[in-house]
Amino acid sequence: MTSVRSILVLVLLMTIATTQSLHAAQLLYLASQVDKTIVALSVNDTTGALTKTFSVDLPGNPGPLAFSPDATFMYAAVTGLDDDKAGISTLARAADGSLTLRHTAEITSRTPYIRISNDGRFLLAAHYSAGDITVHRMVDGICTGELLDHHVTEKTAHCIELDPTGRFAFVPHTTPNNVYQFRLDARTGKLIPNDPPFVDGPEKDHRYHEPRHYMHHPKLNMAYTSNEYGGGITAWKFDPERGILTRLQTLSTLPPDVDGKSYAADLRITPDGRFAYVSNRDATERADTDAHRDTLTGIALDAQTGKMSVIGYFPTAHIPRSFCIDTTGRFVYAAGQESANLYAYQLDQQSGILEHTATYETGEVPVWVMCGTIEN
Repeated sequence: MTSVRSILVLVLLMTIATTQSLHAAQLLYLASQVDKTIVALSVNDTTGALTKTFSVDLPGNPGPLAFSPDATFMYAAVTGLDDDKAGISTLARAADGSLTLRHTAEITSRTPYIRISNDGRFLLAAHYSAGDITVHRMVDGICTGELLDHHVTEKTAHCIELDPTGRFAFVPHTTPNNVYQFRLDARTGKLIPNDPPFVDGPEKDHRYHEPRHYMHHPKLNMAYTSNEYGGGITAWKFDPERGILTRLQTLSTLPPDVDGKSYAADLRITPDGRFAYVSNRDATERADTDAHRDTLTGIALDAQTGKMSVIGYFPTAHIPRSFCIDTTGRFVYAAGQESANLYAYQLDQQSGILEHTATYETGEVPVWVMCGTIEN
């Protein structure tokens, strides 16, 4: 009996250890524009519940955030610096996830999206109003003010992302309805226009066109864009040798009975590549503020082809400009830019259905959320 009990205890301890290793501790980081802070909240690894742990002041109004490849640094785009300049703040990130502001470098203009190269040597930025993209040098994890490359494309450059190898960069532009394509020179940091230099988004009579955000599939040679106008998502075939996209499929991300004006914003894919989600912002003026119909739309991705099918539409915070999926793929958090709150969901691993579990108050104008693992 004693030996059986010992074996059962050992099995239980091994199960607990395995579960803990599968679900590493993590923090959710939330940037609030008016408060000029990044707030960190611990994520309960069973329920996804959030508890505030600390906040860090920034020298300007924050925008997009990004991690270094090894997550030992965080980068925050900021505006409202001296003489109304824009910049990039570098924050050192300790093993427990705490942040220390190390440096702020001036950049050319405000950016809605930043991306660090896979080797950590370059910071890539898209500049929406200026209609260009830039590359800045990184030294020992710090973003410097040294401009390595600058390309004028078109206005409304909304995002810049890389394929998994880091060799190719993609920049969706909403108004011209294009995705620009580049090769990234790993030696110099220069972006070389690909051939062709851009691909067209969905036809404008499709109603849901204008590529805004881009994500690469974690396992397949596929990419996806959220499409701002009318609310949509497009699947693209990716040629890994040439770095070229070919449009495959486009779906609406709005509920069939939606009324008024709605626009898609952010796009996220689960770590296992099974599901994608798009945030839809209700821009309709409504007498009852509680009647807004902002949603997160769930999309199932075929494991072999990457083709898409709609799972469902899930109510969310008003004007969900940014949302994130946690590192385990079990929880989703959506920030309401005009409602100053954060919706938390559990993500059903089999169906992709989102269950709204809690709503949290945030600082004014939450503009970016993302999760990162930490050591206990």
